[in-house]
Amino acid sequence: MKSVAKFLVAVMCAALAACSSAPAKKAEALPASPAPAGESSVAADSMTQKQDLDLAHFAFINALDMDRRGLRAEADSLWYVASQADPKSRFLAFAVAQRFFDAGMDSAAVAMAQRANQLPGKHLASQYEFMAKVYVREGIADSARKYFVLALDSSKSQDMTLLYDYSLFLEAVQDKEELVRVYEILLPQTNYIKSLLNRQMGLLVETGKDSLVVDLFYKAYEATGEREYLAKSMHALVLQKRYVEARAIADTITGSTEHDAMMIELALLTFVNGPREPVLEFLKKKYYTDGVRVPELVYHLGLNEYMLHEIDSAKVHLESAHLKLVNDKEAGAQASRTLSAIAFGRGQNKEGVRYAEQADSLLQGEGKVFLALALGTAKEFNKAYALLDSMLGVWSNWRPMEAVVDSAQLNKLMAAAKAKHRRFQRAYADVLMIQARDLEGKTVFTNFFKDFTAGKPKESLKDSLNRAAAREARTKAELFWESILAEEPDDVELRFTMARNLERLGRIDEMLAMFEAILKSPQLQKLDYPEVANYYGYTLINLNRNKAEVEYGYSLVLKALDAIKGDKPDAIIDSKAWGLYRLGRFQEALEVIMQVNPEKFKDDEEYLEHLGAIQAAAGKKTEAAETYRKLLKLKPKNPAALEFLKGKK
Repeated sequence: MKSVAKFLVAVMCAALAACSSAPAKKAEALPASPAPAGESSVAADSMTQKQDLDLAHFAFINALDMDRRGLRAEADSLWYVASQADPKSRFLAFAVAQRFFDAGMDSAAVAMAQRANQLPGKHLASQYEFMAKVYVREGIADSARKYFVLALDSSKSQDMTLLYDYSLFLEAVQDKEELVRVYEILLPQTNYIKSLLNRQMGLLVETGKDSLVVDLFYKAYEATGEREYLAKSMHALVLQKRYVEARAIADTITGSTEHDAMMIELALLTFVNGPREPVLEFLKKKYYTDGVRVPELVYHLGLNEYMLHEIDSAKVHLESAHLKLVNDKEAGAQASRTLSAIAFGRGQNKEGVRYAEQADSLLQGEGKVFLALALGTAKEFNKAYALLDSMLGVWSNWRPMEAVVDSAQLNKLMAAAKAKHRRFQRAYADVLMIQARDLEGKTVFTNFFKDFTAGKPKESLKDSLNRAAAREARTKAELFWESILAEEPDDVELRFTMARNLERLGRIDEMLAMFEAILKSPQLQKLDYPEVANYYGYTLINLNRNKAEVEYGYSLVLKALDAIKGDKPDAIIDSKAWGLYRLGRFQEALEVIMQVNPEKFKDDEEYLEHLGAIQAAAGKKTEAAETYRKLLKLKPKNPAALEFLKGKK
């Protein structure tokens, strides 16, 4: 034991002697080391140094012991002694370099690491990794990259810590292409940890490799079984418009999880701008055949059934889903609004209002516009107006909290408040129009101007009062529209509504001016041009004030027809025939009106009146009489039919 102790003391003295003349700085206490460029000479010097393997082994064993006991300073000295005693040991040289590195002695660590790297022995991935870290700390990026790659190749890219360290280096130097490659290797080893997965997705997008995002999420799904990743893979397919592949994934869905619901909604996006029949077929298959019962699917199933006039089943499915769409209150409200429309279509006014109230509740009071319209449709006009008066009062007097001092934010809030105020003005006008049409429908003679110019019998007092009330409602609606138009002068949809209302009010010149403004508006493309041109043209033809206006109206009808590709609507063909009739071209008018499908218009008073007049003018008296008799069955007091058939059996 005494000899061992003496030997240990000798070792320690040798270690201390090596540092005895050192100045204060630790890094400068090291023996002189050549510059990095002299790596070969360092290795050559090491080969010529005398080895003392006994001392090296003894110092190594005791260094390990000191490390175990937490005596770091003593251990550091012994590691250095071991390396000096065996200068040819690659392992010991790297161990000492690591000690320098851990102590923050960067220059010494670089010099020792370069020396160690030139020594013979097994080249380990950990040694290459250490070289890379040394060069990272020194800021020598090219050398750091070289050794990271060598380390990865040596470990066959199976060292997860090494991969992660390399990725941090690549993030620092912003080498996105190489990062993509490294993360592709690292992600499976981390079982597709979300932070790395999201970073890889971002890198793929940034480097223009969007198509690989699909594969990324699908691999994550295959590795983890998490359907969230399958849904994300499908989302990427939809964004890339790879609809066939997206639908192929949707075809595999048989579950009813939230991710299955997301994939159903993504699948619906692949049918965008297409006919609704294939959408409904897809939804029915998922519901009836595959047994998917997520509320989102049931909602879309009901909505598409409604749009394709399968009303009974639509009601069942929407009723089932509308209160279960907890993650999408707007969808729940839309389902409620559709149920309201179904109820009104069946004359169930109370049910219609109830569903409208439900929609408002789901939207936490943001469904008041639809509720007001529902009350108007149910002819509960007083309730509708009370609600609208209340909301107009709220938004006309709304002011932001005093805490809002930023002018941009203040302007934004005020603009939003004004927009809401205009929404309720529109709703008020819509309810007034509903009431006006209801009042007009209660009168015997609904076409006031035609009756007036034809010198027909006077209305009853009740009809006169209804007509006056209807006119008042239309006039009040116009005031709301004018207020809106002052803020939104380019709103051509509103101008079209106002023009039609002016016609009903008999303010013809104003109506003509409004239509001309619409036709000249740069926003005209927002409207259905054939509808606008036909309405305006037919109105001019029907007014029959002078030949020039009739000819202009007829030209507009022709433009409406020319703007339609494919089959021409019967209603516009009827307008063309009526224009020819007004222009005295009776035979042409007869040829045109015979193109109208009579089955579609057999219950249309206006069409039958046109047909009878054209037949009579073209010399088809017998056919005209038959047409007028059909008209009288619909409208027993129709003036034109009564006049023509007067005295005829």
